[in-house]
Amino acid sequence: MIAQRLPARRLVQLLGEWRGSGHSYRELSDSVGLLVRDGRIPLGTALPAERQLAEVAGVSRTTVAAAYQRLREQGIAQSRQGSGTVVRAQPAAGERIDAADGFEIDLSGACPAPWHGLDGLARAAVDAQPALFREIGFDTIGRPALRERIAARYTARGLPTTPDQIMVTLGAQHAVFLIARTLLRRGDRTLIESPSYPHAREALAATGALVAELPVGPGAPAGAGATAGPAYDAATILDIARRTSPRLAYLIPDHHNPTGQCMPDELRAELIATLTAQGAHIIADETTAELVLGRPRPILPFAAAATQPHQQDSVITVGSLGKTVWGGLRVGWIRATPDLIARLETSRRIGDLGTGSWEQVVAGHALDRYDEILADRTTELTARHRVLSEQLDAHLPGWTMPSVPGGVCAWVDLGGPHSTRLSREAARLGVRIPPGSQFGSPGVFERFARIPFSAEPAVLTDAVARLRLAWDRAAGPASVGAAARGAAAGILDGDALAAVI
Repeated sequence: MIAQRLPARRLVQLLGEWRGSGHSYRELSDSVGLLVRDGRIPLGTALPAERQLAEVAGVSRTTVAAAYQRLREQGIAQSRQGSGTVVRAQPAAGERIDAADGFEIDLSGACPAPWHGLDGLARAAVDAQPALFREIGFDTIGRPALRERIAARYTARGLPTTPDQIMVTLGAQHAVFLIARTLLRRGDRTLIESPSYPHAREALAATGALVAELPVGPGAPAGAGATAGPAYDAATILDIARRTSPRLAYLIPDHHNPTGQCMPDELRAELIATLTAQGAHIIADETTAELVLGRPRPILPFAAAATQPHQQDSVITVGSLGKTVWGGLRVGWIRATPDLIARLETSRRIGDLGTGSWEQVVAGHALDRYDEILADRTTELTARHRVLSEQLDAHLPGWTMPSVPGGVCAWVDLGGPHSTRLSREAARLGVRIPPGSQFGSPGVFERFARIPFSAEPAVLTDAVARLRLAWDRAAGPASVGAAARGAAAGILDGDALAAVI
């Protein structure tokens, strides 16, 4: 079978600002390895021909040949007759340079540790449902008791909801993929914030839909070289929404991933009206909506901002217990009209058998104590946010960590387009941190890095110390011609963020 070849131009886009001040062939091979590790270059992919990549990347063919040879020596790639150099395996764990204890710190995700009372929830579930383990053990719509609890919580938060408006899923990511697969067809237009949760973009693109972008967050309108600015430019956002006319839009209105910002109240109703007037459905991902910093406070669901019933019916709300209770509790949900819930359940039967009954019973007990859980998370995350802020101020004063009202991560401005190089150097020090470009179109957000503050304070302190070492290497003198390389690779500038890809 002939491997699918990755075009040279696309690889250069994915690589971002990869060149530092070291050996170019090592930097190129390590950067390709990071793309493989993060899944942005799938296993079985044929890398571009050496000559083509050299021309587009602006390096010598000798550099590319040496990089490919190093990938082969590391077991990441192999040569195949008729296919060239093909990716075959994930890279091994990076060198532990200067990491005294040698353990890896994973900042690629942003998932808090299990809530301290999780074992009590599990025991309560067993005591309350002794006959549970004699049942079939899964279903595609959700246990009635859990759907009632989820509906009741929406109602209490200001969005009247009935159980037949709820489907229980295998987490929020499963919900987003299911919605996209059900509602979209190849060639449909979709809309997503930029930056945004990478797997949501993948869900839209996997259907063959075209993806347009709404710039949000500090610096977003100006792309890779941006400086801090307003998180939401209402005029720009509404103009793009009108011109795009999407079939489906994906938004994170509260404690946005990765910026941590919240959409202004005055923009919500107007954006809902603009999108629904064009026949669009809106996914409102509220996975982190109730994770607030400072002190607990109520969060009104996004759909409640709709001024007309038909507008509210077009908002599909996604939630999950993965960030609030435990990432291993694979329980999420979709809130939509009963008709759409029925359609989603039909579509779901093609791909999976449903959500486990045991997890659903535990989830029900978690929702019974949800205010307590959220209060604990507020205390924990507020303290850890403070630790991360203090450590960055002390060790990396050139970085800017914005103040955010909630969530689990910070969108840190590095002060220069070095995010890809930082990611590569951090991996050598045992810290996994994705480059900012992973959260938007290739080539943008090289100035930013998403740093979660969900880990233990001691881990955050160690991570920042290692990032400082990585930064000293990443921000050193780089090869000239970055702007020319970006133009040659077709990297999007700020104005192109509004264009359909």
